[in-house]
Amino acid sequence: MKRTNSGRRILISVAALTTVGGFLADWNRTHLFNPNWPPHAKFHDAQSIILGSFLGASGLYFLRRRSKYPERDLALGALLPSFFWVAQGASFAFPEAEGFEAEFPEKVPCVKGVWVNERFSSALMLALIAAGYAAERGRCT
Repeated sequence: MKRTNSGRRILISVAALTTVGGFLADWNRTHLFNPNWPPHAKFHDAQSIILGSFLGASGLYFLRRRSKYPERDLALGALLPSFFWVAQGASFAFPEAEGFEAEFPEKVPCVKGVWVNERFSSALMLALIAAGYAAERGRCT
Protein backbone atom coordinates (compact mmCIF):
# COMPACT_ATOMS: atom_id res chain seq x y z
CA MET A 1 0.00 0.00 0.00
CA LYS A 2 1.33 3.42 -0.97
CA ARG A 3 1.90 5.78 1.94
CA THR A 4 -0.09 9.03 1.74
CA ASN A 5 1.73 12.16 2.85
CA SER A 6 0.24 14.88 5.03
CA GLY A 7 -0.56 17.24 2.14
CA ARG A 8 -2.65 14.63 0.36
CA ARG A 9 -4.29 13.59 3.63
CA ILE A 10 -5.34 17.20 4.22
CA LEU A 11 -6.77 17.47 0.71
CA ILE A 12 -8.60 14.16 1.03
CA SER A 13 -10.02 15.20 4.40
CA VAL A 14 -11.32 18.53 3.07
CA ALA A 15 -12.78 16.84 -0.02
CA ALA A 16 -14.50 14.23 2.17
CA LEU A 17 -15.91 16.93 4.46
CA THR A 18 -17.11 18.85 1.41
CA THR A 19 -18.85 15.69 0.19
CA VAL A 20 -20.82 15.08 3.40
CA GLY A 21 -20.77 18.54 5.00
CA GLY A 22 -24.02 19.76 3.50
CA PHE A 23 -25.86 16.73 4.80
CA LEU A 24 -24.30 17.13 8.25
CA ALA A 25 -24.92 20.88 8.49
CA ASP A 26 -28.20 21.32 6.61
CA TRP A 27 -30.24 18.10 6.89
CA ASN A 28 -32.13 19.34 9.96
CA ARG A 29 -34.75 21.78 11.28
CA THR A 30 -32.45 24.78 11.02
CA HIS A 31 -32.14 24.43 7.26
CA LEU A 32 -33.83 21.94 4.93
CA PHE A 33 -36.67 21.12 7.34
CA ASN A 34 -37.05 24.63 8.74
CA PRO A 35 -40.81 25.38 8.82
CA ASN A 36 -40.06 29.11 8.42
CA TRP A 37 -38.28 28.66 5.10
CA PRO A 38 -40.32 28.88 1.89
CA PRO A 39 -40.10 25.95 -0.54
CA HIS A 40 -37.83 27.83 -2.92
CA ALA A 41 -35.28 28.49 -0.15
CA LYS A 42 -35.34 24.76 0.63
CA PHE A 43 -34.77 24.06 -3.07
CA HIS A 44 -31.63 26.20 -3.06
CA ASP A 45 -30.43 24.57 0.16
CA ALA A 46 -30.85 21.15 -1.44
CA GLN A 47 -29.03 22.45 -4.51
CA SER A 48 -26.05 23.54 -2.39
CA ILE A 49 -26.00 20.20 -0.55
CA ILE A 50 -25.89 18.28 -3.83
CA LEU A 51 -23.36 20.63 -5.41
CA GLY A 52 -21.04 20.32 -2.41
CA SER A 53 -21.38 16.55 -2.56
CA PHE A 54 -20.51 16.44 -6.26
CA LEU A 55 -17.56 18.84 -5.93
CA GLY A 56 -16.17 16.99 -2.92
CA ALA A 57 -16.65 13.55 -4.49
CA SER A 58 -15.05 14.74 -7.73
CA GLY A 59 -12.10 16.05 -5.74
CA LEU A 60 -11.80 12.68 -3.98
CA TYR A 61 -11.86 10.91 -7.33
CA PHE A 62 -8.93 12.92 -8.67
CA LEU A 63 -6.96 12.73 -5.43
CA ARG A 64 -7.30 8.94 -5.16
CA ARG A 65 -6.88 7.84 -8.76
CA ARG A 66 -3.61 6.77 -10.28
CA SER A 67 -2.97 8.21 -13.72
CA LYS A 68 -0.23 9.36 -16.04
CA TYR A 69 -1.00 12.96 -15.02
CA PRO A 70 -0.57 13.19 -11.23
CA GLU A 71 -0.01 16.97 -11.24
CA ARG A 72 -3.24 17.60 -13.17
CA ASP A 73 -5.15 15.23 -10.90
CA LEU A 74 -3.73 16.93 -7.81
CA ALA A 75 -4.76 20.35 -9.13
CA LEU A 76 -8.29 19.15 -9.91
CA GLY A 77 -8.50 17.36 -6.57
CA ALA A 78 -7.75 20.63 -4.82
CA LEU A 79 -9.65 22.96 -7.15
CA LEU A 80 -13.02 21.23 -7.30
CA PRO A 81 -13.77 21.23 -3.53
CA SER A 82 -12.42 24.78 -3.29
CA PHE A 83 -15.19 25.98 -5.61
CA PHE A 84 -17.74 25.14 -2.92
CA TRP A 85 -15.86 27.01 -0.17
CA VAL A 86 -15.19 30.05 -2.37
CA ALA A 87 -18.89 30.20 -3.27
CA GLN A 88 -19.92 29.92 0.39
CA GLY A 89 -17.58 32.73 1.43
CA ALA A 90 -18.50 34.94 -1.52
CA SER A 91 -22.21 34.53 -0.75
CA PHE A 92 -21.85 37.13 1.99
CA ALA A 93 -21.38 39.76 -0.74
CA PHE A 94 -24.97 39.38 -1.91
CA PRO A 95 -27.72 41.74 -0.68
CA GLU A 96 -29.21 40.75 2.68
CA ALA A 97 -27.20 37.51 2.80
CA GLU A 98 -26.24 36.71 6.38
CA GLY A 99 -24.70 33.82 8.25
CA PHE A 100 -26.30 31.22 10.48
CA GLU A 101 -26.30 33.67 13.38
CA ALA A 102 -29.03 35.75 11.70
CA GLU A 103 -31.63 33.12 12.59
CA PHE A 104 -29.89 31.06 15.29
CA PRO A 105 -27.49 33.33 17.20
CA GLU A 106 -27.39 30.90 20.13
CA LYS A 107 -25.77 28.28 17.89
CA VAL A 108 -22.91 30.46 16.59
CA PRO A 109 -19.91 31.47 18.71
CA CYS A 110 -19.20 35.16 19.04
CA VAL A 111 -15.62 36.11 19.93
CA LYS A 112 -15.00 39.73 20.88
CA GLY A 113 -18.06 40.85 18.93
CA VAL A 114 -17.20 38.84 15.80
CA TRP A 115 -19.44 35.96 14.74
CA VAL A 116 -17.50 32.77 13.98
CA ASN A 117 -19.78 31.75 11.12
CA GLU A 118 -19.59 30.34 7.61
CA ARG A 119 -17.01 32.97 6.61
CA PHE A 120 -14.55 31.35 8.98
CA SER A 121 -15.26 27.79 7.91
CA SER A 122 -14.82 28.87 4.28
CA ALA A 123 -11.51 30.59 5.05
CA LEU A 124 -10.30 27.61 7.09
CA MET A 125 -11.16 25.07 4.39
CA LEU A 126 -9.52 27.20 1.70
CA ALA A 127 -6.40 27.63 3.85
CA LEU A 128 -6.26 23.86 4.39
CA ILE A 129 -6.65 23.25 0.66
CA ALA A 130 -3.85 25.73 -0.08
CA ALA A 131 -1.57 24.17 2.54
CA GLY A 132 -2.32 20.62 1.40
CA TYR A 133 -1.82 21.52 -2.24
CA ALA A 134 1.46 23.35 -1.54
CA ALA A 135 2.80 20.40 0.46
CA GLU A 136 1.77 17.83 -2.12
CA ARG A 137 2.80 19.95 -5.11
CA GLY A 138 6.27 20.17 -3.63
CA ARG A 139 6.44 16.38 -3.69
CA CYS A 140 5.31 16.20 -7.34
CA THR A 141 8.01 18.49 -8.69
